[in-house]
Amino acid sequence: MSIPYSSLPSYSELFLKYTENFESLSKFYEFDFKKDEDFQKCIELKKETYIKGKSFFRNEITDILKIQNTKFRSSEKTFENILLLNDHNTFAVVTGQQIGILSGPYYTILKALNTIQLSEQLKIKFPEYNFVPVFWLEADDHDFPEINNINIISKENELKNIKYFEKGTEQEKYLQPVGGIILDEHIESFKKELLESYNNTDFTDNLFNSINESYKEGNDLITSFALFMNNVIKDKGLIYLDPTDAEVKKLLQPVFKTELTTYPDICEKVIDTSVELEENFAVQVKPKAVNLFYIHEGNRYLIEPREDEIFALKHSRQKFPKEELMGLLETKPERFSWNVVTRPICQDYLLPTVAYIGGPSEIAYFGQFRQVYKYFDITMPVIYPRTSVTILENRVKNFMEKFNIRFEEFFDEKEIGKKLLNENSEVSADQIFSDLKEELRAVFYTYEKELLKIDDKQTEGFSKRNTQFLESLEIAKEKFISAQSKQNEVISNQLRKALLFIYPDNTLQERILNITYFLNKYGPDIIDHLTAEIIIDDFGHQVIEVPVNRN
Repeated sequence: MSIPYSSLPSYSELFLKYTENFESLSKFYEFDFKKDEDFQKCIELKKETYIKGKSFFRNEITDILKIQNTKFRSSEKTFENILLLNDHNTFAVVTGQQIGILSGPYYTILKALNTIQLSEQLKIKFPEYNFVPVFWLEADDHDFPEINNINIISKENELKNIKYFEKGTEQEKYLQPVGGIILDEHIESFKKELLESYNNTDFTDNLFNSINESYKEGNDLITSFALFMNNVIKDKGLIYLDPTDAEVKKLLQPVFKTELTTYPDICEKVIDTSVELEENFAVQVKPKAVNLFYIHEGNRYLIEPREDEIFALKHSRQKFPKEELMGLLETKPERFSWNVVTRPICQDYLLPTVAYIGGPSEIAYFGQFRQVYKYFDITMPVIYPRTSVTILENRVKNFMEKFNIRFEEFFDEKEIGKKLLNENSEVSADQIFSDLKEELRAVFYTYEKELLKIDDKQTEGFSKRNTQFLESLEIAKEKFISAQSKQNEVISNQLRKALLFIYPDNTLQERILNITYFLNKYGPDIIDHLTAEIIIDDFGHQVIEVPVNRN
């Protein structure tokens, strides 16, 4: 089942326009993601050359990827794909995501699967080329509270948020890049709480063996994330790229140098495009004068220009003369870090990217960056919408069928609640008994008049019995009303549970629930089931049922 995005809440007008009428936005993007000929154009522009005839860093990047993916215990197929990157006929299909604990919301898994699927699809369409899936591990971000927690549905059928904090307590401010955070002993209490929140199933032991292998004291969050993803995705050939690696940062020195020496050119280009976009849409990104961060004493600070060629680190007292900062770029490139504007440039400077798998927000902000790509003389890749999915469990499916509910109706809780109660209240016990009493009174009155002609003394007793009977009907009515109320309560509870699974916390399921909920309940085969059921070129919200024997 596929639902138009326009029938669901929370999608921006720009994203809706992008998926439904790309032509109206074509001036903000380089290629139409629905046209094979545009993929072909992108391939030709990327082929063999990069910036002004410079070759891709194929040898350098593959050497780095071999080391990184060995650490991440990637599959043999992944290493075969890494070797393919040395071939000038090989191109990358890329996605990326913050390194959320246990992968964060499960749309992270969808992005990874889509990257693999699109690579395979492009190989079929363009057999003379190779395409390899790459996952950019976004780990330089310093917003730890965004990635340190997961949401699950507990065994009590409640939405539950579980958090991990270093030293067991939340800090007032987080400035350290999350990739450098090392798990301490408090990761054990996180895992214990997670285990206790789930029902024990046939799959629980294997799942938590995997979690314990990945998230253990002494591991950094990058390694933990990649290990867990490899356990979930398994041998599908996904390559993980850790861009915080010092060797990767060395390759990115020219990008950092251009931004530092030509600011605010990039900022102005993004602003110019944003002004045009804002005529019809809300924009996602507000650029900075310098779109780079610097990692100083373990913390990450935005670089801000000052007078007299001085650069300051925002929210710190640290300042650098331009000459000193440029010297640090030469000797300590690992201390420099991108922001949302320069991250895509860094990604596509390193890799022969023909397509980027992005979510709705990413697609929106890529529309602000076309001129930035041109400024760096890099071909913007095809920006391909990731698949949006709701996993439909059988209990919810049965509820929908029983009450004839369409999927779209779940996104208006008040209306669906009214519909169910109104339909269940078509038979009103109160009305039935009120009508019955009126009819009986009329009958009793008619027969009393006739009986008076026979014996008025007997009629008085008959009248009392009639009154008693009517009073007993009142008791019966209350019992029927109570039963109907309980029935409505049952329906209301069923609706609440269905909403919890379909639209938890008034948000699409994929943006809230962690994949471990489904892995614990349905086992690792749920990933293969999703892979088989997802239609990568269906640009609507896909509702995928779990196998019947799994629920």
